[in-house]
Amino acid sequence: MQLSKNFSLKELTASQTADRHGISNNPSEDHMDNLKKLCDNVLQKVREHYGKVVSVSSGYRSPELCVKIGSSMRSQHAKGQAADFEIFGIANADLAKYIIDNLDFDQLILEFHKPEEPNSGWIHCSYKNKEENRKQVLRAYRNDDGKTVYEPYDPSWAVERLNDEKKLEQDKIIDQYMQKGIWREDGYIINRF
Repeated sequence: MQLSKNFSLKELTASQTADRHGISNNPSEDHMDNLKKLCDNVLQKVREHYGKVVSVSSGYRSPELCVKIGSSMRSQHAKGQAADFEIFGIANADLAKYIIDNLDFDQLILEFHKPEEPNSGWIHCSYKNKEENRKQVLRAYRNDDGKTVYEPYDPSWAVERLNDEKKLEQDKIIDQYMQKGIWREDGYIINRF
């Protein structure tokens, strides 16, 4: 069954864990309606914008599957309202920014992304309906104790952080040049000798 032009019910219910343990991961009619809304309003629009395959790693999760993987039975995955996904070759922070700036959604979480590794992590995005969508944006990471932490996320913070890191790196290079008798003037590196 197709949920949208490029997304099938099979794709949004696939689970290796369910297959391995003989767990049924079949959604109800209400859950399928929610999956269709998610596909129409988020996944399909992402696919059309980038013109690339959107790789869904997790969509609908039945209550039994939620228990097996340690997920909450109240999660939006269990309601058919959420999917975890990425697009190979597109930095997940860029994908998150596109969704935040252009699409209606309930919750977006940039999960376990490291700015120095653009393809790390994945996107979790949910959709309820136009009236109830919160447009909540978070990032998830593991703290020093290995616990998952969720905090508000703004894509501009990541860009600013990367720019600051690049500036520090550039300053170190300039310092090295200066120590070797090479000088930076008007943005150009020149040899003073």
